[in-house]
Amino acid sequence: MLEIHNLHKSFSGTGVLSGMDFKVDKGEVIAIIGQSGSGKTTLLRCMSFLEKADVGEIIFDDYRGDMVKMSPADIKKLRMEMGFVFQSFNLFNNMTALGNVMEGLVTARKMPKDKAKEIAYEMLAKVGMLDRAGFYPGELSGGQQQRVAIARAIAPQPKVILFDEPTSALDPELTGEVLSVMKKLAMEGTTMVVVTHEMSFAKDVASRVVFMDKGVVVEEGKPSDIFENPREERTRQFLNRALGKI
Repeated sequence: MLEIHNLHKSFSGTGVLSGMDFKVDKGEVIAIIGQSGSGKTTLLRCMSFLEKADVGEIIFDDYRGDMVKMSPADIKKLRMEMGFVFQSFNLFNNMTALGNVMEGLVTARKMPKDKAKEIAYEMLAKVGMLDRAGFYPGELSGGQQQRVAIARAIAPQPKVILFDEPTSALDPELTGEVLSVMKKLAMEGTTMVVVTHEMSFAKDVASRVVFMDKGVVVEEGKPSDIFENPREERTRQFLNRALGKI
C-alpha cells in the first residue's frame, strides 16, 4: 500500500536518515521503536511531507513519485490519504473539540458543515469524547486532547494513520486512555504506523515491530520474534535497556 525507498534526510549537514526503506501493508499496525535521535520521527515527517526528503521515492497504491521532485498537487493528494497524530496534540486552541475535528473536513475537503458536524460527533463518540464536544483544548486534560487529535485524524477515513509518540507528552495515568483508543482502532483493522516508547503496546498490539538505529532499519519482524529472540546485538541492547525501565 505504502512504500518508501532509499530515503535520505539531513539537517545542517548531519545525516538523520541514511537510505531508509520502509513498507506498510493495508491493515498493518507497525510499531517503530528505537532510542531518541534514531530518525523515527523524521521518517514519519518525511513520509507525510511535513519535512522534505533529500533523496527518496514513495509508492502509495498506484502512485509512484520522486519525493524531492513531486508537485504540490501530488503532495496534497497523498497527504489527504494520511492522518497524523502529533506528540503535542497540535489542536487549535480557539476551537472546541468539535470544531477541531470538523476543521479539516470543511476547509481541506470542502465538506458541507452539516455533514462534517455529523462525522465529527461520530468520531468524538468513537474516542470517548462526545461529552466534551463543546470544550476547548485548555479545558481538557492531555489525554483528552490527544483523543480529540485522534478523532480529527480518523475523521476523513485516511488509508493510513501516522502516530508520532502519541503518549510521550502525557502523565503515566493518562497514557492508558490514549492507548486504549489506539488498541480499539487496531482491532478494527485501521492501518497504523506508530512511533512509540510504549513497549507493551508494541509487543501486544503491533502486527510488526521495526527497530531503528542511526537512521536505518536494524531489524524488523513479528513482535514475538523481536522481543523474545532478536537477531541483532543492537536490538538486544536497546530492548534490555527499554524493558528494564518498565
